[in-house]
Amino acid sequence: MIWASVKRLFFIGISSSILPRKFYFRIPLTTGWITRIDPSLSSAREKFAGAIYCPTDGSGDARMFTRNLAEYCATQLGVTFLYDTEIRDLETSGDRITAALTNKGRIAGNEFVVCLGVFAPRFARKLGVSLPIYPIKGYSVTMPIGDKHQAPTVGGVDEDNLVAYARFGNRMRVTATAEFAGFSKTHKPQDFTHMLRATRELFPQGADFGQPDYWAGLRPMTPDGLPIFGRGKRFANAVMNLGHGHMGWTMSAGSARIVADMVKRTEPAFNPEGMLVKAV
Repeated sequence: MIWASVKRLFFIGISSSILPRKFYFRIPLTTGWITRIDPSLSSAREKFAGAIYCPTDGSGDARMFTRNLAEYCATQLGVTFLYDTEIRDLETSGDRITAALTNKGRIAGNEFVVCLGVFAPRFARKLGVSLPIYPIKGYSVTMPIGDKHQAPTVGGVDEDNLVAYARFGNRMRVTATAEFAGFSKTHKPQDFTHMLRATRELFPQGADFGQPDYWAGLRPMTPDGLPIFGRGKRFANAVMNLGHGHMGWTMSAGSARIVADMVKRTEPAFNPEGMLVKAV
């Protein structure tokens, strides 16, 4: 995380100190150290007052990870994935869901995990729960990196411009902007002007800016940024795993552990206090 303002850097340093060091190790950096850790920022070093470096942080391609995980689960663990399958209703008996009724037929089960992203609130009231989840539109742009480019070697965030960047092999991805736009995922090149300008200032030779691959999607955000877990009161065998916003991949492993423990009806390995679903 890099800052141009000394004042902001000072206050962020104070606020980040509330996080336990064993979970979030951080190192304040001067401008000289910023460029030692990532030489690609050398041409922009005069723009910074300093940075906070988190050596335990990392970045990666969530899509690639998810596709490979799905393949492993299918081939090694016997998991069946049903793609392009629409849940149209639920079959219930008393306080239990007995099956999901889909466009491809009835799917019975003993336990059901609700993880419908931004579409969860429309479905949740059938389960007796109220979900404060809203679709927040986010944007990203991905550009190719050639042999002569000076791309970042460490993922980071330009906190003054609220632009995040990371290198994925021979690609550089940049993300910024969040807006209320309903369920629209449309976009136009002008939507990416701010993030591209900020990125060019940081990395003038960072990537091929002439070949941008634009993307926009919806993030299932909650007002406090926390995900939602637990069981509703109406059905005893429905577990929630929702509302991860723009931190879905970051929180996926910990969330999976919480949900797995709930499905098994054992004490969660992580305390979900403050993140439990509320009944309608």
